[in-house]
Amino acid sequence: MSANPPPTEAPIMDRGGVVRSAPLAPTAPSRPALADPLRAQLEELYSLERRGIKLGLGPTQDLLQRCGNPQLDFPIIQIAGTNGKGSTAALAAHILKHHGLKVGLFTSPHLARFHERIRVDGVCIEDRHIGAWMETHRAAVQELETTFFEATTAMALSHFKAEQVDIAVLETGLGGRLDATTATGPSWTALTPIALDHMETLGDTIEAIAREKAGILRPGVPCFSARQTPAVQEVIQAEGRRVNSPVTFISEDLLVPRPLRLPGDHQHRNAQLAWTLTQAVLGLKFDEVQATLAVETTIWPGRYQQVRARPKVIYDVAHNPHGVGAFIDTLRGESIRGRQWLVLALQQGKNAHQVLDLLLKEFDRVIITQTETRHFLPAVQLAALAGAANPKVQVKLPASLAIRDAVAEAGDSDLVAILGSHYLGPVVAEVFKISFDRLS
Repeated sequence: MSANPPPTEAPIMDRGGVVRSAPLAPTAPSRPALADPLRAQLEELYSLERRGIKLGLGPTQDLLQRCGNPQLDFPIIQIAGTNGKGSTAALAAHILKHHGLKVGLFTSPHLARFHERIRVDGVCIEDRHIGAWMETHRAAVQELETTFFEATTAMALSHFKAEQVDIAVLETGLGGRLDATTATGPSWTALTPIALDHMETLGDTIEAIAREKAGILRPGVPCFSARQTPAVQEVIQAEGRRVNSPVTFISEDLLVPRPLRLPGDHQHRNAQLAWTLTQAVLGLKFDEVQATLAVETTIWPGRYQQVRARPKVIYDVAHNPHGVGAFIDTLRGESIRGRQWLVLALQQGKNAHQVLDLLLKEFDRVIITQTETRHFLPAVQLAALAGAANPKVQVKLPASLAIRDAVAEAGDSDLVAILGSHYLGPVVAEVFKISFDRLS
């Protein structure tokens, strides 16, 4: 460990996009300040995770009925895929907002606060709305034995109804065919690139996973898909024919502006999908000037997000080979004169071997840590996969110390990448004193 003192400043980006400095948070960990009733209600909601993941539409449909079927009050866009779902959803929601629509956005998981999952026009749900929903629907949640994600989906849709949104954009949680969001009856669907992930649940072949994700297709409901591998495209086309859903595959030659605050070619492809999707939703009301402004200004935290200027620190939630490959492509576009540092933590079941094969050759120093959250992969196991004798790999716990030490030891011309999990979000927010709430 370097004898240098820990860093004392972190950047905050103002509305003009200028990075300015602010003191780093103290080392001692802290939880978000919540009123006691809300803390209890959120802990009650999180306790539903003990019920695990139960794929199937019935419980969500039953709970939505108890909530007054809020999903019937506004049209819905549902987005599934392996990587890029959240970014595409955020881009689509921002385009629609720039056309004067009031837009609900439901995504998962969150980075630091539960509230990030449910937004209206980019603004997170407030404490009082979470508390009111829990008080009103606690009995139904317990009686129906709904899971955390099923309850959260119903909460989001109830909030959107109460806020009288014009349209809602929903990111699918897991798979598609039996995901809670599919119970909502979307008016449009979209598929981001499909690759191997969640194989323990969705299947051990790309075709099986594609069938699960293409399960969001509905009769007569148009589907827009990113460019896919031939095997995946064949599955999607077959499902489209089976249910009579018209499928449009987006050309990568489509002239669409780049998202200036979301670096990388993969984000440009996400913008192409969001652009085509919202063009279909808005029809003749689609305004290219407003759409361009929306794409260029969309913010989606945790996606190649710069959280410090010197040394340059990037936080990215890429956690599987497909996502890590896109991250590396973006990283290679950087002009870094110094060394490249990696702080890595993964959850279990994330093809750690392949992830390490991609990353180890890109970085000069690798610090392996763990999230301590929900099926995390222990750092010692991940380090063993990297090779116990690898001189550039070390294990450091907890994650906050791993990040602080990497930043402290890195020079001003170095780059530090924090990678591998949404569940690193609370630590990143704590260390760099940032919030993931604001999207503008």
